[in-house]
Amino acid sequence: MIADGEALTATDLRRLVAEALHRPAQEGARLVALHWLEQLGEARARWQSIASGQPVVQADPLGPPVANPTETLHKARVALRRLRAVLREHESALDGAIDRGTLHALRALGQATNAVRDADVQRSWLDAEREQLPDDAREEAGVLRARLERHGQRSSARVTRAFERHFDPIAERLRVRLTTYRLLHRVGLPSTPTPFAWHLASRLERASLRLRRDLESITDVTSRDAMHRVRIRLKRQRAMLAPFAKASPALGAWYELATRGQDLLGAIRDADLLGEQAQERALPALQRALGAVALGHYGAFTRDWCERLDVVQKTLDGAIVELRRDSAPKTSSGVPLEIERKYLLTRVPPIAAAAPPTRIEQGWLPGAALRERLRRTTAPDGTVQCWRNVKLGPAQARIEIDEGTSRALFDAMWPLTSEARVRKQRHVVREGAYAWEIDVFLDRELVLAEVELSGLDDRPALPDWLAPYVERDVTGEPAYFNSVLARPDRPSAETPT
Repeated sequence: MIADGEALTATDLRRLVAEALHRPAQEGARLVALHWLEQLGEARARWQSIASGQPVVQADPLGPPVANPTETLHKARVALRRLRAVLREHESALDGAIDRGTLHALRALGQATNAVRDADVQRSWLDAEREQLPDDAREEAGVLRARLERHGQRSSARVTRAFERHFDPIAERLRVRLTTYRLLHRVGLPSTPTPFAWHLASRLERASLRLRRDLESITDVTSRDAMHRVRIRLKRQRAMLAPFAKASPALGAWYELATRGQDLLGAIRDADLLGEQAQERALPALQRALGAVALGHYGAFTRDWCERLDVVQKTLDGAIVELRRDSAPKTSSGVPLEIERKYLLTRVPPIAAAAPPTRIEQGWLPGAALRERLRRTTAPDGTVQCWRNVKLGPAQARIEIDEGTSRALFDAMWPLTSEARVRKQRHVVREGAYAWEIDVFLDRELVLAEVELSGLDDRPALPDWLAPYVERDVTGEPAYFNSVLARPDRPSAETPT
């Protein structure tokens, strides 16, 4: 990523993070982790200046000014939380760069600052909401507010010690480990590192299954454990997507929805924590008022999330699909690659049969070393598209050049393919971020399933609706290449579509 002896500056990181989605997964994960490590280091330096009474130095001239202890600690905790989330979620792409000691130190730093954060948030909440409380609760809120203020005045030294003990000893070591990586390349095949966008899509897809399960577990306002799990999952999703939220409308839509959900669940948690303190200090009016506040936020969350699970899932799927679309595999020189798995099926799965099919006609021009393919597709709505295509290389990862062509040119060249044609119907079923294509051949008893991948190490599990109908994986078997399956066409079948 960088030359020996060089260091990534804040400016370098901003530029590189903007490109991270299109870089190899190992590099993209490191760039995002370095981004949050830089943010945490900057906040730590600000805290040290504030705690020692020195003027705050703006390390990043383009960053927002943060000068008071509460805002500085908040920024540090956000960066710490997102750094920890990125290290956990991208563990496979980081290839063992992070040891247990580093993770333990970061966790300890988070735990050491939890109480200070909670006190700051609770004090801010009371300042903002106190006038809206009933009279008796308002008076009790003042009592609790004074206690929280005293607690905050004693917290500065504890935060400083936490940084010195848990962050300072590991910061440089972590930065060095994140600035290099090794990339595995298989001899004899094109260089096809999995793009970070594809890796990120896989992480979102995996998390979406757990997120839906936890949302379905929220049945009433007492479902605190399920709500806590959802809040943590949304935090991790936002940590992974924050640098890219503006990269596309689909990513932005999911990031904003996750932000609103996290905020509502955070408000419930904060009201609960304040309510526990009110109970401990025999402030019953304030405790009742806080219970009503938590119930109001719970109602808003269930309306936006639990009662609209399909909308939530569709928004998340949109982000996953967008990441997949942006990460089509290419060679190191930028030439498009086709990487797919192909399966022989015993018959068409019912779920696939229910999907409206696209009719596909393919024909190959005569040739030995170079065989150009013509392709005509007719969508369920009658839309016709024509393409020219050339594929080169081994079946595991082939260079693929596609080009749309006019109907007139297609019709002029189509007769030349009469000795090698394939006609089939394609049913497409989307499972998360993958589009499973079920091809039913029209001139023989043959059903194949294909799924396009991001790299040679991408291995999606067979969906439950497909697995019972899979006879075997035929990805590398030449007998199932379309160009081999092509047959001479009968003259009566020459009628144009």
